[in-house]
Amino acid sequence: MPDLMLKELRLKHAQLELRAEKLRISARYVPGTSHRALSLAREARETQEQADAYAALIKQAEAS
Repeated sequence: MPDLMLKELRLKHAQLELRAEKLRISARYVPGTSHRALSLAREARETQEQADAYAALIKQAEAS
C-alpha cells in the first residue's frame, strides 16, 4: 500500500477517534435518560466502530 494512502488511513482513524471521544464527553453532560444522551451514546459507539475498522485496515496494511 502506498505510504500516502497509509497516512490518510491513519489520519481518518485519528479523526474518528477524536469525534467519538467528543461525543462521549458531550453525552456525559446531558441528563442520562434523555433522548439526546442516548442518541449521542449511540453515535459515539458507531463512530468508535468505524475507527476500529480503520485500525484493522491499518494493521492489515502494515502487516503486508
